[in-house]
Amino acid sequence: MASTPDRVVILGLDGATWTVLDRMIERGYMPHLASLLKRSAYGTSRSTIPPVTSAAWTTMMTGCDPERHGVFDHRYYDAAAGQMKVNHSGRVRVPTFWHLLSRAGRSVVSLNLPVTYPPLDVNGIIVSGMDAPHLEAALSGAAEFGEKLRAEVPNYSLRVVWKRPPRSLDEIRENAQATVELFRARAEGGLLADRVLPDWSALMVQFQNLDPFQHRVWKYLNVDETGIEDPLWNGAAASVMTGLDAAIGMLCELADRRGAAVVAASDHGFGPCSGRIDVNRILIDRGVARLPGVAGRLGRRVRQAADRLRLWSAKRGDPHARAASFAASIAAQYPLDWNKTLAFAPHQDTAAMIYINSSDRHQGAPIKTSRQVDDARTATVAALSEARHPETSKPLFPRIVETAEAYGIDPAREGYPDLIALPDEMYWVRTKLNTLERSRWVLEDPNLPGTHRLEGIVAIAAAGVTPGRTISAELRDIAPTILNLLGEPIPDYIQGKPIVAAKHPLGGQKTRTDGASSGYTGPHKPQFDYTAEEQAVIEKRLAELGYLE
Repeated sequence: MASTPDRVVILGLDGATWTVLDRMIERGYMPHLASLLKRSAYGTSRSTIPPVTSAAWTTMMTGCDPERHGVFDHRYYDAAAGQMKVNHSGRVRVPTFWHLLSRAGRSVVSLNLPVTYPPLDVNGIIVSGMDAPHLEAALSGAAEFGEKLRAEVPNYSLRVVWKRPPRSLDEIRENAQATVELFRARAEGGLLADRVLPDWSALMVQFQNLDPFQHRVWKYLNVDETGIEDPLWNGAAASVMTGLDAAIGMLCELADRRGAAVVAASDHGFGPCSGRIDVNRILIDRGVARLPGVAGRLGRRVRQAADRLRLWSAKRGDPHARAASFAASIAAQYPLDWNKTLAFAPHQDTAAMIYINSSDRHQGAPIKTSRQVDDARTATVAALSEARHPETSKPLFPRIVETAEAYGIDPAREGYPDLIALPDEMYWVRTKLNTLERSRWVLEDPNLPGTHRLEGIVAIAAAGVTPGRTISAELRDIAPTILNLLGEPIPDYIQGKPIVAAKHPLGGQKTRTDGASSGYTGPHKPQFDYTAEEQAVIEKRLAELGYLE
C-alpha cells in the first residue's frame, strides 16, 4: 500500500445528495467536483438515526452512533428542569477525531462544524458552527485567528440565508448570490487557516447553508419528479451549486498544494417533502396521550402565567432578552393531562422523539413500575405502527426504534428518548400540537419542499485508492477513515470502521489506546450550559434553518 499522507482536507457538504450532485455535474455546473470524483473512490454514506444535522455531524467526528456519543438532536429534553435545552460540545460523551489527532501531537483546523461550541480544547483552530450563539462566540477558541478572519474575510458569518421558499425571481437571485458569497467566505477561511497554522494535519470546512437552501428551493433544482421546469428559477438555483463548486475547487487546490488527501462527506442526504406528521395528535387519538379537563386546562394556564412571569422578571434585568419556547416548561407548552398521559413527543423533525411519562423522569407521573413502562411503550409503538396515511394507507412511521432494547440502555437514566419513530421518508414530524385541524394527522407545509434522507455522500481522493463509484459506507466510518489515512490508531470505542474502496482497503484493525473506553460514560453532567439569551438566539437560528416550528 502507498504511504499514508501527512494531511487530509475534509469538505463538509451539509445535506449533499447524489440526486442533486449527479445532475449538476451532468449539466456542467460543478466542474471542480467532477474533477475531484475522477480521482476518488466515492458512493453513499448512510446517516445516523435520526438523520438530523447535529447528531449526524457528531457521529461523523466521533465514529460513534448517538446512543454512544450522546447527541440525538439539536436539543435535548432535560426532565429535571422540565424544559428543552440546546445540545453542545460539552454533552458529547466520547472524544472526537480532533481530540485524538491533537493528543497524537498533530494540529487541526475545523471551521463551522456543528456541536463544536464551546470550542473544543484541541491543538489548532476551532471556529464553531450554528450552535454558537454568535460569531464572536464561535471564534472565542481561536482569538488570534478570529481577528485575522474578521479583517481578511469580512463575509464570514453564521448568517442563515434561506428562511423561507423564495417568492419572486429577484428574491431567489438575491439569496443565491448571498449564499455563494458565504460559500466563498468559508473556503477563504480555510485558506487563511492554512496560512496561520501551516503545519495542520486535518483541515475541515463545513458548508451549512447548502442544507436550508435545499429545504426551501428543492423543487427549483429540478432533479426529480417534484421538480419545476422554469429556466430562470432553475438557473438561479443552479448558481448556488456552482458557487459551492467554486469553493470546493479552492479547497481542492489547497489540498493539491499541500499533498493532502481529500475526504468529501455529507451528514445526510436530501429529497422532496410532502408535509408533516402530527405525532402528538396520533398519540392523543389513540389514547396514549390525554387532553386535560377543565381543571387541567386551568392548571396549564397557571403554569403558562408562571413562565410569563419568569420571562418578565428576566426582561427587567435585561430589556433585550428574547422570549424563547424552551424557556417555557414542557408542561406549559403541551396541553396534555400529565396525570394520565403515557407518552409524548416534545422534539425533533426528522423523527419523533418519544418519552414515557414515568416517575423515573417526573415526580408524580402516572407510570411507576417497570411493568407499566413496558406496557406504555408497547401501547405507544402500537399506536404509531398502526397509523396510516389517510389517502395512501401507507404507514406513517414504518420504523420505530425502542432504545432500551436496541441499545441495551436505560433511557430514563441516560436522558435519552424511549422511542425514535422514523416517518415515511416523504415527511417530517410535527411535535407542536395542531389545534386548528384536530382530525388531521398529516399536514401540508409549503415552507418545507425538501427534507432529509438517510443516504448521504462520501468521496475519498488519496494515494492507494482506486477511483470509481464503489463505496457503500456508514457515516460513523468517516472518523476512523480519517485516522487511518493519517496513520493513527483507532480506539476501540469507535463503532465505525475505515472505509474499503474497491480492492484497496484504507482500513486496518482497531487499536486499544491509553484511556480509551470500550463503552461510554453517562449520564453526563457537563459544566457548561447556555444562558437563556444564548439559547433563544440559537433556537431562532434553528427555526430559520428549517428546524423547529
